Amino acid sequence: MENVQNSLALWMWHHKVRTTLVVVAVVFFGWLLWQGPWVLDRGHLSGTQPGPAAVVTGFRTAVVAAVAGLVAGAGLTYTDRTLRLTRSRDEDQRRIAEEGQITDRYSTAIKHLASNGVIEQLGGIFALERIMRDSQKDYFMVVEVLAAFVRERAPAPSEGKVSAVRGSQTPAGTLQAALMVLGRRPEDDEPYSVDLSGVDLRNAILAAARLDGAMLIDSHLQGSYLTGASLRGAHLWGADLTGTDLNDADLREVEGLTVEQVVAAEITSSTKLPDEISGAPQVQARIVAVEHQRSQARN
Repeated sequence: MENVQNSLALWMWHHKVRTTLVVVAVVFFGWLLWQGPWVLDRGHLSGTQPGPAAVVTGFRTAVVAAVAGLVAGAGLTYTDRTLRLTRSRDEDQRRIAEEGQITDRYSTAIKHLASNGVIEQLGGIFALERIMRDSQKDYFMVVEVLAAFVRERAPAPSEGKVSAVRGSQTPAGTLQAALMVLGRRPEDDEPYSVDLSGVDLRNAILAAARLDGAMLIDSHLQGSYLTGASLRGAHLWGADLTGTDLNDADLREVEGLTVEQVVAAEITSSTKLPDEISGAPQVQARIVAVEHQRSQARN
């Protein structure tokens, strides 16, 4: 309330100052028209002869023209300022309207994602992807929501139950859709990591997915299709890569990767591995064996 009163008092003060300046300017203009010629050249204007009268008329005309120019300039300045304020206000209103629309879209998408229907969940996932691309401010929030959805719906099975849970099935359609959206995020330089730690991603299709810096600690990736995927800087401590197709995948600068994990996967000469791992004899032998098997399968 105090801020409102202060703002009102400041506006009234500015209004009084402007009114006073206008009154002073009008009075000065009238006085200048009336007495200006005699103040400037009193010695030569001592009568109403034609010569002096012409001088007075010319002076007054010049003054009127000068004042008219000043008024026109002030009018243009005021108009420009008004237009700028109008555009700024319109831009603020547009931004508020867009944010309101995005908030409504986000709320609807979350409701669909939390439903039990597959179609609704898919609609929510792809609606969140659209928001992720439309709103930079909401980008990280959408990524975290989708990652949380995957962690909740596909927790890694406990020891001894790995082979019993879901067998050789691929992830459910909604999980696969969420993984696909996460794998094609538009941002290239993110200050955070997608957290997919401790999840069951066996037989998931993540071809060409962008998982740079992703947290995949203790995740099950057996039989997953990661051909052409980028996992640069990903965290793979304890991740199970048995049978994971890493053909043409980029695993440089990966943390927590061991030779044992790599030789359990399907790797080829086009798999980009960390230098300390790529030269290991077991890894080179595994590459030869996998490429030989694939060559025979093609023939």
